[in-house]
Amino acid sequence: MEENGSGAAEPEPKTEPKPGAGQAGSMPASLDAHRSVEGPSFASSLILDLSHSGLHHLGEVLKIPTLKQLHLQRNALCSIPDDFFHWLPNLTWLDLRHNRIRALPSGIGCHRYLKTLLLERNPIKMLPVELGNVTTLTALNLRCCPLEFPPQLIVQKGLATIRAFLQACDAERPCARDLASLGVCV
Repeated sequence: MEENGSGAAEPEPKTEPKPGAGQAGSMPASLDAHRSVEGPSFASSLILDLSHSGLHHLGEVLKIPTLKQLHLQRNALCSIPDDFFHWLPNLTWLDLRHNRIRALPSGIGCHRYLKTLLLERNPIKMLPVELGNVTTLTALNLRCCPLEFPPQLIVQKGLATIRAFLQACDAERPCARDLASLGVCV
């Protein structure tokens, strides 16, 4: 395990082979020309590595329900689609380091398997309160993110404190509390 600078432990990446360009389950070699991910879904891939691909956008191609690990580091991504975490219900590892992502979608709060979220060097200023609902999360890398919410004093204390803070903030929102009492994930 590696300390991530915010007090939360970050596991070493798995040593399983990652699919590369031209291999089964990977994106077509023509991806670089498009600079975005669009097109058909891949149904059986467990690991997808689109690192260093020059991506600017993610399209609906990432509707891969069986995907476990997604490596998107060192691209030019500015946003994550609202339905991203619904498209990838079994994702356990998400590497978004060194992109231009300013916000995470609130849908992350309904994810049930995400264990590792790497956000290092993204201009994220606020984490969604819904992230506190991701109880499976064991590693969160926030190095060099200009976070304003949660405050740095909370971030420095690590993942458990961040999650508790976000859960407390989420509970204070009246509409979230009312919907949660009805069993609706917001």
